[in-house]
Amino acid sequence: MTVSKSKLLILSPLVILLLLTFTFINGCGGKKDKPVKTNTGTEPISIKQFDTPPGADPSVSAEMGGNGFTGEGWDTDSTYNYLGDPNAIKGGSISWSIPDFPASLRQYGKDENSYYTRMMQSLVYESLVDSDPINENPTPRLATHWQKSENNTVYRFRINPDARWADGKPVTSDDVIATWKLATDPGLLSGTGEVYKTYLEDPVAESKYIVRYKSKKEGWLPFSIAAGIRILPAHIIGNVSAKEYLDKYNYDVVPGSGPYYVRTQDVDKGRSISLRRRSDYWGENMRWAIGMNNFDLIKTEVIQDETLQFEKFKKGETDVYSYNRAQWWAEKSDFEEVKRGLVMKKRIFNQNPAGLSGLAFNLRKPPFDDIKVRKAFQMLYDIDKFNEKLFYNAYKPTKSLFSATVYENPNNPRVKFNLDSAILLLEEAGWTEKNSQGYRMKNGQVFEFEMTYTQPSQERYFTIFQEDLKKAGVKLNLKQVDGTTQFKIGNQRNFTIIPVNWGGQTPPNHEFNVTSRTADDTNSTNWPGYKSTDVDRLVERYNITESIPERIALTKQIDSIIYNIQPYVFGWYADYTRLSWLNKFGMPEFYLSRFDDYYSGTQPNIFSLWWVDPDKLLAYDEAKKDNSKQLPTETVVDNTYWIDVLKKENSGEVVKIQKTK
Repeated sequence: MTVSKSKLLILSPLVILLLLTFTFINGCGGKKDKPVKTNTGTEPISIKQFDTPPGADPSVSAEMGGNGFTGEGWDTDSTYNYLGDPNAIKGGSISWSIPDFPASLRQYGKDENSYYTRMMQSLVYESLVDSDPINENPTPRLATHWQKSENNTVYRFRINPDARWADGKPVTSDDVIATWKLATDPGLLSGTGEVYKTYLEDPVAESKYIVRYKSKKEGWLPFSIAAGIRILPAHIIGNVSAKEYLDKYNYDVVPGSGPYYVRTQDVDKGRSISLRRRSDYWGENMRWAIGMNNFDLIKTEVIQDETLQFEKFKKGETDVYSYNRAQWWAEKSDFEEVKRGLVMKKRIFNQNPAGLSGLAFNLRKPPFDDIKVRKAFQMLYDIDKFNEKLFYNAYKPTKSLFSATVYENPNNPRVKFNLDSAILLLEEAGWTEKNSQGYRMKNGQVFEFEMTYTQPSQERYFTIFQEDLKKAGVKLNLKQVDGTTQFKIGNQRNFTIIPVNWGGQTPPNHEFNVTSRTADDTNSTNWPGYKSTDVDRLVERYNITESIPERIALTKQIDSIIYNIQPYVFGWYADYTRLSWLNKFGMPEFYLSRFDDYYSGTQPNIFSLWWVDPDKLLAYDEAKKDNSKQLPTETVVDNTYWIDVLKKENSGEVVKIQKTK
C-alpha cells in the first residue's frame, strides 16, 4: 500500500470537497449487532436484477486491474479518517421537512443545483475517488487506486472489481465514459460540461477496470474534476440523449452505486421524497461506511407553510427541525416537550462556511446595470434595524462572498443604512424627477419593480425595506411565490432583484461560481450576471497553484473585486445551526460535520451520521404515552465542539476526537 504524498481536492460537479487540517483519532468500541426494529415498509430494500459473481472478471489480467492487481506504482490509502461511529445501529427512519419541492432530482443538467438534490445525490451516487473528511488527501471510493504521470497531465484510475450498481451489474470503465459523454453534452443546458471539457480530454478505457484521463491545463483542478465526477450506469444512460435524460429522469432517479436508492413510487411530486437504504450495498464493509448510512428510510416532506412545519414537528410528526427564525428560537423553542426531554435543543457551532445571503441584482438590464443605483439600494437595506428589532441581534452582517472562512477579505467596507446618501446616488444616476405620488422617474419611466419571495416571515423585513425605498422615491411591489417557482425565476434570470441564500464552500469552487462564463450559465449561482476579466485571471491562477496560502490570498482579491461590483444587497449570516430533534437518536458528540451544515452533501450530513438508539426510542415512546414521565434534559444549549478543537489545534495541542453522544 502506498499513500499519495500530494494533497489534492476532489471535485463533485459543483462542489469541491473540504480542505481540513488536523489529525483525527477514531473512537473505539464494538458495533452493536442488534438492529433497530422497524415498521413494515421501512426495511432496507434490494432491486438486484443481475447476480454478478463477486470479484474481478477472470478474463482481465492483473496488469489491467483484474485479479492479482498489486497496485505497485499506484497511489491509495487504507488508513484514512472516517466520521462514522462504530457503535451506530442500523434500522429505523428519520424524517424532516423542506418548504419547496425540488425542480429536478437529476445528477446532471439544468435545475439540478438545489440543496435537496445535492443531499440526495451524495447518498445515491459515488465518484471514483473521495476525500478524507479531516484533511484534503484523496481516498478510495469506486476506485481502489489512482495514478498521476510525472508531468501531472495523465491520470489513471483502477475501479474496484467488487463495485456494483444497485441492480447488481458491475461498475466498469464504460460507466465512466458514458457518464462523461452525458455530463458534457451541451444539450443538458448546463455549463458544467463546458468546464469539464475545458480542463480534461475525453476519458479512455484501458481495460474493464482501468480508465485514463488527460488534462488540458496545469494545476490541481483537472485531477480533482476527474476524480470527483459522480458516476452513472452506462447500461441505463449510455444510449440516452441529453433531451431524453432531461425528460425521462427529471424525477425518475437513475439507480446509483451508493448506499441509498429512490424508488419511483417514493417520489410523490409536490409532497414528499423517500430514500431507502439498500440491503446489498457493495461498500457496506468498506472503511468509509463504518458507522454510516444507518437509517432504513429517510423521508423528506414538503410543507410550504413555515408555521405548519413547526407545529408538525412539535407534535412529533417529523423528527428534525431547524430554526430559521431567530424570534422562534428565542420565544418558542422551550415548549413542553423540550422541558420534559422528549425534544432536544442545540445551537451547534462548527466551521461551516456561511455562504451568501441577500438580494441579487440583475446587472443585465436597467435599473441595476448602474452601480450607483446598486450602491443606493445597499444603503437602503437596514440590516442593523432588522437585527435589533426582529432578529434578537442573532446575526452578523455579510460583507463577503466567503463569510466565516479564511477566504473572506476583511478589508471589504461595511455599508450601513444612509437614506440621504442613497438619495444622492439615485439622483446622480438620473432619477431626479418625481410623479404625483412622489416616486422617482427617469425618461418618463417610474422607478417601480417587483420582487418575489417565498416565506411569509420574509415580509417582516421586506416591508421595512419597501417603506425605506418609498422614502427614497422607489416603489417596490412584493409577490409571494413557492420555492420551486422562485428557483426557476432565478435560474432563468427572469428577475429585476431577487432574494438569494447560497451555501458556502471550503475551499471555494470559483470555476463554477464566479468566472465570467458563469454569468450566462443558467445552472450556476451567478444569478446577477457579473463579469470581470480580472476575476477570470485570478481564478486561472487559483486553479493552478498548489499553495494553499496563495489560494487564500487570491480568493481575497476575488472577493474584493466582486464585492465592489456590488452585484448583491448583502444581508446577514449565522455562525451556528439551531436544531431540535425528537429524543430518540444516537449521534456523534460533534452532532454535525466540521465544515458543513446538517443536511448538505459535501461532508456527511445527519442522515448519514445519526442513528436510532433503541433505548432512547423505547423511553421516548413511553414518555409520549405517559405525560408524567420525564426524560433526561441538557442544561447546556450551545455545542462548541469543533470551535474548541480549533482552539486546541491553534495552541499546538494534540486533539483526540470522541465520537459517541
